[in-house]
Formats: sequence, structure tokens, C-alpha cells
Amino acid sequence: MFLEFIINFSILFCFTTIIHWSFIQHEDVPFIKKYKSVLIGLLFGVAALTLTIITAPFVDGILIHNHNILVLFSGLLGGPVSMFISGMIILISRYALCFISTISFIMMLNLFIITIALYYAARRYPITYHNITYYFLVVTFEHILLLLIYWRFSLEIIHYLLLLLIFSSIIFYLLRVILLQLDHRNKQIKQIYVLNQMDLLTQLPNHVATEQKLKWLMQSKIPFELLHLDLRKFSTVNHQYGYELGDEFFVKIANIIQRQLPEESFIGRIDSDEFYIALLNTTPAEAIMQAYQINETIKNSAFNQDLTLQITSAIGICSSSNYVQLPQLLNTTYRALRFAKNQTTTWICHDNQLKNRQNKTHDEW
Repeated sequence: MFLEFIINFSILFCFTTIIHWSFIQHEDVPFIKKYKSVLIGLLFGVAALTLTIITAPFVDGILIHNHNILVLFSGLLGGPVSMFISGMIILISRYALCFISTISFIMMLNLFIITIALYYAARRYPITYHNITYYFLVVTFEHILLLLIYWRFSLEIIHYLLLLLIFSSIIFYLLRVILLQLDHRNKQIKQIYVLNQMDLLTQLPNHVATEQKLKWLMQSKIPFELLHLDLRKFSTVNHQYGYELGDEFFVKIANIIQRQLPEESFIGRIDSDEFYIALLNTTPAEAIMQAYQINETIKNSAFNQDLTLQITSAIGICSSSNYVQLPQLLNTTYRALRFAKNQTTTWICHDNQLKNRQNKTHDEW
């Protein structure tokens, strides 16, 4: 009997932990995010089916009813729909794989009722790490009470049910503690990942995250205009007013630029005083107009009036549709930026303008 409990709960423990960890690791994948509840219900149901096949020959169809633990943890991870799906799969597997007896039929009917009750209860009171213990206690004691009534409180069955209660409580507690730790560890890992992808001063994506985003846009064939913005002579501001005040001004500038951008746009800081801005589904003419607006907003900003040295910006622009590889796009945009810096008034240059100049020079020759 003891060995049967160990086998049963070891399998249950492994299945629950593996499924839970796999989903919290890949929960941001679009397919998983869209069908999360259904997938979790199916996986926990299949886990219960496997557990039923392995343990049915040992325990005469009684112990396997403790798959309520699997149902509860599927609800913790995927919600009421997951519990309903996993519960129905368990019900079908019990009917198909276990011999049909009076007690087996009673337990299957009871499982059906519990699954429906859990589904509606979880819709009103979603299962969390705080209340899952109450769900477990209610379901477990209902299960034990039903078996006691069926066997008319026989002393022979009481020790078995007591052992079932002890092992169920132990495995439930261990699963709850370990899954809680896994969730906590996963959140820490995600926080570290976010920090590695973020510029701490401006809270914008850093150089690595920005290039990853641009690469994804190009691979997805989403057209965009790339702006390479450089704050002209900002290093002089740091030397003249100090880095603390310089950082304060820089954050304000970053916020001004971000507020100026259309909703469908992306901005990231790539260097001490440089930004990449991706304007999605934008024409070159619209990108140039947007660049002019950014320049004027920075030049006329309120804090800029407090400085003896006015902060301005130079912007190089390039269309993603003209290039296949990201390095080519970045190099061309930087070339346009260098040309913009050398101008005396507008400090804005689009790659198309450079091409027109080259073509004109070639024609003159």
C-alpha cells in the first residue's frame, strides 16, 4: 500500500511541476497566450490519464480519484476552463480504463459533480496560491466522506483513508511551495531580463533591445522609417552644468521626444546622446515632417530657455524598404545623420536626398 502511494504521488508531482514550469517559461508566446486555458487543461488531463493507466492495476480505482490535485493546479495555472477540460478527460479515462463497479461509478459521478462545482466556483473566486488550500481541503474531505459513507465507516477502510489524507496533504503542500518558488524565480528572471533590455536613465529600450526590435520589424516585413537622432553638443551641457543636471535635462528630452511620436512608433536609446526612432507604416515625406517637429519641439522646450547653450538635434532618416539586412539600414541611416550634422540650418537628412544628390552629380559628370 505504501509503495502504491509513493508511485502515484511521485508521478503526479513530476507531471505538475514540469507542466507548470513549461508554461510560465513560455507564457508570452502568442500561440500559448491565445490558447493557454485549453492547452493547460489538455496537458493536465493527459497527465491524469497517464497516471490512471499506471496506477489502476495497483489501487483498484480508488486512489486515482485523488487526481483532484491535478484539476486544482490546472485551475491555478489556466483558470476554470482548464479545470473543466482536465476534469472531463479524467472522467472519460476512468470510465474507459477502470473496471466498472458500484464504487467506481459513484466516484465517477462524484468527479463530474466536483468538476462542475469547481468550474463555477473558480469563475467567481479565481484560484490563487492564497485560496487553493481551501479548495483542496473541501474537495479532499468531500472525497473521504463519500468513501466513509459508502463503506459505512468501516475500521478497515479508515486507516486507508487516513493514509490517503496524509499523503495527499503532503504532496499538495510540496507542490504549492515548489510552484510558488518557481513563479517567484521566474519573475526574478524576467525582471533581470527587462533590466538588461532597458536604459536605466530614460526607462527606454537600450541598444541591444532596440536592435532586436528593429531586426524583428524587418524580418516581419513591417515597413518603417528609421530616424537616427543625435543631440548636438549635449556633452558640452554636461561639462558646463554638471552630469546630474545634464541627466535631468536628458530625461526631459527623452520624454518630449516620446510624447511627440505617433502611437505606432518605437524609440530606444542607443548611446549617451543618441536615439533610434522607428515610425511604422510611414512615408519618407511624413518621416521628414515628423523629424522637423521633433527638432522644433526640442529647440523651443521650456527647460531649453534656461541654458546659455541651446540644445538642438540632428536626424538622419532611412526607409527600411530599401534594405534587406539591418546593418545596411543602420549604416545608411548613420551616413544620413553625419550629412545632417554638417548642414547649417535644418540638421535633417533623408537617405533619398543623398541618393538624389549622387545621381545629380553623376549626371553632371
